[in-house]
Amino acid sequence: MDTQIQLYTSLFHNNPDAVFMFDMQGRFTGVNAAGEALVGFTSQELLRMQIWEILASTEGIDSKKQQQILSTGIRKNKHYQLLHKNGQVVDIIASSFPIFQNGEIISRYSIAKNITQQKKIEEALHQMQENFRLISENIMDLIFIVKVDGMITYASPSVQAVTGLTIDQVINQHFSILIHPEKVTNAKSDFAQMLKQKTTLDAEYHYLHPDGRMLLFDVKGTPDVCSNGHILSTVFVARDITERRQSEELLRYSDKLSVLGELAAGIAHEIRNPLTALKGFIQLMEGDEFANQQYLQIMSSEIDRITSITSELLIMAKPQTLRFAPNGLLPLLSSVIKLLEPQALLKNVSILTDFPQVTSLILCEEYQIKQVFINIIKNGMEAMPLGGNLTIKVVERPSDVIIRISDQGQGIPAELLPRLGEFFYSTKETGTGLGLMVSTKIIRDHGGTINIASDVGKGTTVSISIPKALKPTVSFND
Repeated sequence: MDTQIQLYTSLFHNNPDAVFMFDMQGRFTGVNAAGEALVGFTSQELLRMQIWEILASTEGIDSKKQQQILSTGIRKNKHYQLLHKNGQVVDIIASSFPIFQNGEIISRYSIAKNITQQKKIEEALHQMQENFRLISENIMDLIFIVKVDGMITYASPSVQAVTGLTIDQVINQHFSILIHPEKVTNAKSDFAQMLKQKTTLDAEYHYLHPDGRMLLFDVKGTPDVCSNGHILSTVFVARDITERRQSEELLRYSDKLSVLGELAAGIAHEIRNPLTALKGFIQLMEGDEFANQQYLQIMSSEIDRITSITSELLIMAKPQTLRFAPNGLLPLLSSVIKLLEPQALLKNVSILTDFPQVTSLILCEEYQIKQVFINIIKNGMEAMPLGGNLTIKVVERPSDVIIRISDQGQGIPAELLPRLGEFFYSTKETGTGLGLMVSTKIIRDHGGTINIASDVGKGTTVSISIPKALKPTVSFND
């Protein structure tokens, strides 16, 4: 019996957790050293107190409730807050057990573990999670967590607003779902290199939005390297820089136009007068029966070509006084098609149209828009020296109208597409590039855009977007 008492006493006093004993009135009858340290009171002080005096909150615990608590059976892993002697609140997890005598509960003992620090860590972690939630839900940057196999395990809520895909469509999918198909191989290679070298990734990738827009993202990836050197996952932050890049390109384009304007002004002054004189002398010589008429015809043709180039340069150089007016898009297109049909027949080109029955008006300068259509359609016909189909399709959207002109030529390699529209750059042997440059300027002046997509061996499609005029819709029957 003495051995059991000694064992009990040792377990009571040497328990690393706080142990309290109290009677059925809640008065303390025993406490170990860990209990004293937990609440800051000595055993002598506690033996003159009730358990309710060290509870941080006794709201709602009246005498009836107190008796109910004391007479309840085992109470395991209950959270309480105790009031330390110095006034601080201590969080504990406690298990309370009844002590029986002759079948009745005569007292209780409780074992309590201090979880104050754990609680603070949990609260800090919760606050961090809440802050991350607020940040991820309120920024337009995309945040992804990607495993080493490339599968997405987390996507920020902004993914739907930016990419047009729901979170459910992205989670547990390979990250390549957010990369343009033509760039997936490069992206996978970059991802593998990042994992191999355990370095950050900084790259730009295109993404084809479900609505047809091409977006450009600045992507930064960081591998989460564990202490043992292994990588469990990676974190990616992607920012849509489409508008910024377009603004930069517009600025470069404006710089080019400025240089071109100065050059064109000089050309107009220095070349136009000599050209006029040369043209006049050639016309005089054409009346000479001894002159070689074939040579004169060639010279006249080349002078006309130089004059045409100079005129195109002047369009780029001089500020144009534009008289915008509401015009029906389909009548404009039909008049251009009728104008070019004879040339198309000679080249064995069939012009196919896919027009809606009703289309909105566009606010435009009629002759400039016609010039754009002529330039693009002629380019399409010239891309098919052996003939073929040239398709013109009109798609009406809520705020603009899309005109897609597609040929069946050899197409343009992807690496050359960015250079189209540059000063004096052309894929044609005798081209100057000014036709597309002039067309791009006209469409931009109208608040629209020109995009070129090409597939080598299949053909090229030029998509022209022109804003609608705020006018009632009109019907057009060809």
